[in-house]
Amino acid sequence: MGKLFTIYGIEASIMTSDSPSETYSVLADGIDNVAEALNEVVQQYFFIKDSGFATNHVTGMAPAYTFTGRRVIGDAAQDYIFSKKYGLDTERQTKLKIVYADEADADTTIECPCTICNIQEFSGASTDDSAISFEVRFDGKPTVS
Repeated sequence: MGKLFTIYGIEASIMTSDSPSETYSVLADGIDNVAEALNEVVQQYFFIKDSGFATNHVTGMAPAYTFTGRRVIGDAAQDYIFSKKYGLDTERQTKLKIVYADEADADTTIECPCTICNIQEFSGASTDDSAISFEVRFDGKPTVS
């Protein structure tokens, strides 16, 4: 059997300051779920030679990560994100860094400028800890190393 890929092996960080240098804060405390969506643009062609079956051509994508969990006040990453809730345009722009171990147990790093979208801070029953969710959408092509 191959090695299972466990989500807690991912370390996602968001840039919370760029002055005087870039400072990243880990998206960990309170976060219990992450979902990746590549949002691919796929052109489908049905050539005569393929007897009615498609040939697919990926021509674009808009990667995004959705994070969900519970609101933890005092967590640097969450405090940064939720302080931007009513901000527009550049107020929502930052950078995302994701590090995980690949098949050979070597670290793979994905970095990209991004925009924080669909911020939800208040959710749940009156006796629940507040459920949260937000999306981090890539702005351009990520660097993978």
